[in-house]
Amino acid sequence: MSPNNNRKRTVYINFGFDTHQFLFLKHHINNMLKKKEKDVLVRLIKNGRKTDKQIAKEINTTQPTVTRIRQKLEREKYIWDYHARPSFRKIGLNIIVVTFMQWTDYSKKEELTEFIKAMKTNKKILCFARGNGLSGRTAFFISSHKDMKSYEDFIVDIKTRWGTYIKSTDQFISSIENVFKPFDYSDVTSLILEEK
Repeated sequence: MSPNNNRKRTVYINFGFDTHQFLFLKHHINNMLKKKEKDVLVRLIKNGRKTDKQIAKEINTTQPTVTRIRQKLEREKYIWDYHARPSFRKIGLNIIVVTFMQWTDYSKKEELTEFIKAMKTNKKILCFARGNGLSGRTAFFISSHKDMKSYEDFIVDIKTRWGTYIKSTDQFISSIENVFKPFDYSDVTSLILEEK
């Protein structure tokens, strides 16, 4: 990606871990990255649209230094992607749903692998994770839909295809207008990097 690219970019950090892994990551980042590298990463997390030249001016270094650091952060997967973050409402996605579910039989490894693959490639799913909690629920996913009919078709399709292996589901449904803080890792990641 060009260092002077002016498109809106959001930096996504590769999360998906528990508290112990989170503390390890914090320790790892704080001990493995040099101060200038952390400074560049924090600025890209807060505003992925900033050019290398702008960042260099802010941290009192040269643009080639920032470019090298950014390339290192990308190569070593501290940053694993750049995305535009759209306004869901303006593109016609009006509801967001958090679905909690319980997988019934972990001995069915082939089916579980297929299910995970299907969830990861489903374009309506924004986030999918396995875990434990909420009365035995073992996974959750966040999806977005244009209306209730779209959501109902989506969940019926999942239950039709995978209902044999899903014991129960619970949903939390919200209109986009009621999402007061969008799903975003930048605040917590910046906090980790800025701590001494």
